[in-house]
Amino acid sequence: MLSGVKGIFTMHGKNIEDIHANIYVKKMIDRKMIEKIIFI
Repeated sequence: MLSGVKGIFTMHGKNIEDIHANIYVKKMIDRKMIEKIIFI
């Protein structure tokens, strides 16, 4: 609860190029609305 995390969301892709291929996600990354991307 008091962790400071505003939201946790999932995206599916093999690499950062796959993620950037989605224009909406790319815009969020460019506008710094997404702080970190973690590949598992």
